[in-house]
Amino acid sequence: MLDPIKTIGKAEIRKDAWDKVTGAARFTSDVPLPGENQGLLIRSPHHHARIIRIEKEAAERTPGVLKVLTVEDVPGSKLFGYLGVLDQPVLASQVVRHMGEPVALVIARTRSAARLASGLMRVDYEALEPVFDPQEAASPEAPRVHADGNVLASFDIDDGDIEAGFGQAEVILEETFSTQRVAPAYLEPENAAARWNEQGSVTVWVSSQHPFLDQAQIASVLGLPLEQVQVKSAFIGGVFGGKEDSSLAILAALGAWAIKGAVRLVNNRQESFLAHPKRHPVKFYYRLGAKRDGRMVALDARAYLDTGAYASYGLAVGSLLTEMMAGSYRIPNVRLRTQVVYTNGPISGAMRGFGSPQAHFAIESMLDMLAAKLGMDPLELRRKNMLVPGDRLCTGVQIDETAASLPQLLQHADKARKRLMEIKPPPGMLSGVGMALGMQSMGLGAKVVDQASIRLTWQPDGLVKLYLGSPDLGQGLAGASEQIAAEALELPYDRIKTVALDTAVSPNGNVVCASRMTYLTGNALLLAAEKLKVQLLDQAASLIGLPRKQLTYQNGAITTQQGGRIEAEEIICRAAEKGCEMVGEAAFSFPYPESRTPQHLPIGMPHIMFCFGCQVARVEVDPELGRVHVTHIIAIHDVGRAINRSGVEGQVAGGVSMGLGFALFENMGLKADGNWVDRFSEYLVPIARDMPPDLETIILEIPEASGPFGAKGIGEASVVPTAPAIANAVCQATGVRAHVLPIAPETLAGHALTRLSPSRGTIPILS
Repeated sequence: MLDPIKTIGKAEIRKDAWDKVTGAARFTSDVPLPGENQGLLIRSPHHHARIIRIEKEAAERTPGVLKVLTVEDVPGSKLFGYLGVLDQPVLASQVVRHMGEPVALVIARTRSAARLASGLMRVDYEALEPVFDPQEAASPEAPRVHADGNVLASFDIDDGDIEAGFGQAEVILEETFSTQRVAPAYLEPENAAARWNEQGSVTVWVSSQHPFLDQAQIASVLGLPLEQVQVKSAFIGGVFGGKEDSSLAILAALGAWAIKGAVRLVNNRQESFLAHPKRHPVKFYYRLGAKRDGRMVALDARAYLDTGAYASYGLAVGSLLTEMMAGSYRIPNVRLRTQVVYTNGPISGAMRGFGSPQAHFAIESMLDMLAAKLGMDPLELRRKNMLVPGDRLCTGVQIDETAASLPQLLQHADKARKRLMEIKPPPGMLSGVGMALGMQSMGLGAKVVDQASIRLTWQPDGLVKLYLGSPDLGQGLAGASEQIAAEALELPYDRIKTVALDTAVSPNGNVVCASRMTYLTGNALLLAAEKLKVQLLDQAASLIGLPRKQLTYQNGAITTQQGGRIEAEEIICRAAEKGCEMVGEAAFSFPYPESRTPQHLPIGMPHIMFCFGCQVARVEVDPELGRVHVTHIIAIHDVGRAINRSGVEGQVAGGVSMGLGFALFENMGLKADGNWVDRFSEYLVPIARDMPPDLETIILEIPEASGPFGAKGIGEASVVPTAPAIANAVCQATGVRAHVLPIAPETLAGHALTRLSPSRGTIPILS
């Protein structure tokens, strides 16, 4: 290994940066598609209804219209889904279960012809009673979203003796919390393009987190062998979990199959809001018991997750949320109950954090409330109860050295908090400082296939081509992978070039999610790099006629014991003349060693590796209007080892922005007219001026022993503590405890006036 490090930890400039800032980058909707036709979806205007009749003849006679497809036109499986739950129709059959559900697909020469035809479509419905509240939907008396019932899954964790634990408690808190439906709000709406090929195959361009799963879903729906479906990944304009959904790729491919031509399908923003996955709304019931000295002894918590009309990734979110409900704390007696429930709301699925942001809003609020009841400093209460290496989680997992970062996180948080408390609020304003810990799992969970494959090929010109089996979503996976490969091969960063993902030539790298891609891909890269070095040494030994043991690889060249040196390019060129390619391919599976992985929980549980972070927020509140302005956030995160420092800082800033929106602005709620919020004029995301003027990132690097160069994840962990830190700061300033997100100004206005002190304008933290 190189000494000193050449590229790991540096803020290398991303190789796609120039194309993106100049507009030269081609996203899926920019991919040239000769002879393309336009797809347009007819969507349900109802939350819940029975389809009585679809009349499409007039639409099909519209000039320029090629086909109007309904579910009867689907040649293969009419359902698709995830994690083994195939419950989502390609096009609605008999019943629509959410507003915006696709009922028919119009394919026309032009967008205007498709729009004209859509106005001539007649779909007759019989309205059915909808249900929107997950707790109500879980009742046997609720309207049925699906014939088999509305409870998709239940997750239970029991550890210790809950009754005995509460019997020991000297203080007991009982509280309820709820979090809202949040849209991923990426810049690029969902889109796909598909072309039918003369040989009876289909090529599909996607903006997706898992092209290989898209390939399998398309093949199933079209009734084609897998090898007759090719999926390509273009540049991607943001995902945040929302593009683990394959529906538009399936529909574009269906359209191309039906007309034996090319079809492009692009959602407008309203369609994106109504028809694609959101963060799960959750209702929580918490009961927490503690000793008067602050030691927590019992936690009994229930959660109802609104997964919407179809399962999507509700199983994974429900299981992970359950694991996260106790936060970063050692609680000996625990009972956790989670139900994932169908409603007639928009589909809830994968979104950054997979339930952890919701769970942490609840548990971190409870910690501050317990501190207030006990008269303790909230930070000291956390210090007294935080996990330490060797502790046993409620899942039965023994936490390892990954928890060693927690004392350092709190140490930095304590300094930051004291500094922020010294800042006086403007006249007439209240200020407060709050903090929260965050714990985020890595990996897809036990008993789930969780493997990434990659390929490196060393070219005669000296460049190394990197075939990632997973797409770069914009988060910098390609750049981080190039840095890892460069470091492992002891080459300059500019000698590694990532090849665009294509299922026809790329290895299967699995879905991009779960804070594991740098870890998973990085470890696979280290294995592949070693294979390349072995091949190079073998070729060099053959070329120069020396025993292999007398040769050493170093800095892109082979050296001999006598001091000779042969550049890698020369060896590769000689090998190429003999028809020999330098290829290193490897796969790495996320480790779940039996000794550390309890087997009593459902598939996907438990997780055994975690990222920890802590954030401190300072807010100023207008006590008359209830408006909250976040002035400072100090985000402290342990990343194991930063591969690209600016990339880590960008992930943290993005996570803070998303967490701020979760806390204060974003809510895809049901309006008085019975429609969902479905546009950015109503759905408010943070803009630049909403970000804290002072955002400080403190990166801790406590190496993960099993990670590539010590690295672990940061993409999801950065969003987890933000909302509870802000909520705790708002409460510290105003005395108003937020039980519901987002924190609405009307819940603070008036109440906060009583907190205004002419002398200080704020209330100090206990110390």
